[in-house]
Amino acid sequence: MKHPNMGLHIRTYDDEVTRHAHDYHQLVLPLAGTLFLSVDAREGEVVQQRAAIIPSGSSHGFAATADNRFLVIDLPDRLAPSLDRLPRFVELDSALRHYVQFLHAQALGDAGATTSQHPMLLLLLQLLQERHGSRRQLDCRVHAAQQFLHDHFHRSVSMAEVASVAHLSIRQLNDLFRHQVGVTPHQYLIELRMKEAWRLLEQSDLSVQRVADAVGYASLSAFSDRFRRHFGKPPSHFRRLST
Repeated sequence: MKHPNMGLHIRTYDDEVTRHAHDYHQLVLPLAGTLFLSVDAREGEVVQQRAAIIPSGSSHGFAATADNRFLVIDLPDRLAPSLDRLPRFVELDSALRHYVQFLHAQALGDAGATTSQHPMLLLLLQLLQERHGSRRQLDCRVHAAQQFLHDHFHRSVSMAEVASVAHLSIRQLNDLFRHQVGVTPHQYLIELRMKEAWRLLEQSDLSVQRVADAVGYASLSAFSDRFRRHFGKPPSHFRRLST
């Protein structure tokens, strides 16, 4: 089964058991009610603090209780090449549950806006990978570049620096990094900064200017512009959402 529009969807399900498969990954996140799922012969529920991960091509059956509502995220294979390595059912901690609420608000306000949704979905995948995934065996040069970005994202970083650490040209690094990680080093750097900015806005009392400083932006306007393009909302909106 193909889906024409990848992105965020709010869906309800019948109480009758249905089984199918599709050629894209799917995340099912709880909003209300309970969804009973069987994925690759593993049975579980999507309810309250638990989500389901359905890899591309996996046969799955489902049925739901009355008055249900779920946030469903359809993802092409290329966007999440290692998603099938995660457990089929995962627990959502408080930060992830809060992010699900944020995504829900985005789905209500920006239905079909897949361009602005893309980075938000990448961030969700990173959060899930950090909490429930096993580390991939990366090329040592990619690992060195990745570690450098993690250690220095709070300051100005040039791709020439990153390539030098990996002992590659910028072009070679971009190609190898994209192949193994799924994004370029520059995109990965932005994801690190936006993920940390989101965490600080949610969990600290730092001003937006201080948050910008903490993630490598000397200019508040440059940070706010990047944040808005990344999440579709300004930092101030995200902070109001977390209070």
